[in-house]
Amino acid sequence: MSNVIEGKFMGNKIWGIIMASDPDIEFVRLCQDGDTSAFDEIVRRHKDRIYRLVYRMLGNESEVDDVAQEVFLKAYRHIKKFRFQSCFSTWLTQIAVNYCIGYMKKQRLKMLSLGRRSSDIPQPTTENNERLDKVRRAINSLPPKHKAVIVMHYFENYNCEEMADILKCSSGTVKSRLFYARSELKKRLKSYLKDEDWTEDSSQIGGENYEVF
Repeated sequence: MSNVIEGKFMGNKIWGIIMASDPDIEFVRLCQDGDTSAFDEIVRRHKDRIYRLVYRMLGNESEVDDVAQEVFLKAYRHIKKFRFQSCFSTWLTQIAVNYCIGYMKKQRLKMLSLGRRSSDIPQPTTENNERLDKVRRAINSLPPKHKAVIVMHYFENYNCEEMADILKCSSGTVKSRLFYARSELKKRLKSYLKDEDWTEDSSQIGGENYEVF
């Protein structure tokens, strides 16, 4: 009995911490009660972050608006399923990442049916920088799940535990995907980059947070 009481106490304590620290909770509750204007505020708060994440996941600016809108639409449709067991931003990020992974898989299947590789598709660049473009192409050519951990860890600054929570897998699985992705990037870029670029200390390329690992 004492274990049950302790478990309930800890659950309530954790829930209370989340409620106190999550600035979105009030708007989520209003939205769950049918207040659509509350979701407009949620979109305003998270739009820039989700758009940036989607862009980095897809690597194609022309698709960002449509995909980001689908992410928010899915969040709105399922918001009543949010159980306040994590920060709302974590839950929303999970939807965005999983949607992007599924979207990338579908796009790759289309490319394969056309006899093309996703890495063959021209990628838009804002800088006339061949080196940066090479890194972008290498990242975009990774399998979706491995590209996801690269983007989340090196571009969005999530640690392994946070990524495991978002991706609903173990931290060991996240570390394994990171190891594979880093190894693949090294193989694909080794002939292009100098040996000193391959260090444990990430270095910025081209003025943006595109990093060589």
